[in-house]
Amino acid sequence: MASDSKRNGELFIDQILTSLKIISMIKEGQKVCVRNGLLSLEPTSTGIPVAIRRWINNDSRQSTLAYIKNVVNNALDVCNILTDHETIEKLSKSLNDSSTGLGSLAVTYEKDVPIVATIQVMQDRIKTNLENLSYNTSRQMVIENDETHQQQSRKQNRGKC
Repeated sequence: MASDSKRNGELFIDQILTSLKIISMIKEGQKVCVRNGLLSLEPTSTGIPVAIRRWINNDSRQSTLAYIKNVVNNALDVCNILTDHETIEKLSKSLNDSSTGLGSLAVTYEKDVPIVATIQVMQDRIKTNLENLSYNTSRQMVIENDETHQQQSRKQNRGKC
């Protein structure tokens, strides 16, 4: 049963990493949508104009932005509760990379002030959390190194008696 839980956790993290990777790929002027529960980049031309395709699929920038916000918040939450440094590092890099795509999305919707403001708040949250995470990770590593050094010193001192 524990392996199922671990597997589900890995799948969740993989989904977050995949979505962050897609966010990082957003180019200026490119539209983003959610298809089958996953983030997708709109092809620039498929014969059907983007506006009509988005209308048919009931896409909106608000629903897409809500999905992106959820991905970012999940990634930040996972970073704050995990102790696995390798996974935290992957998520941190992906979050940092996603900020570029968010900037491109802000340019795409530059005339929609609430959307741009929401994107900027997300970018600020990513930056602040990554700075705090970096500080806490560095601090934790110093503590772990200090504890290891103290344990080694105790072992050496016991051998001298």
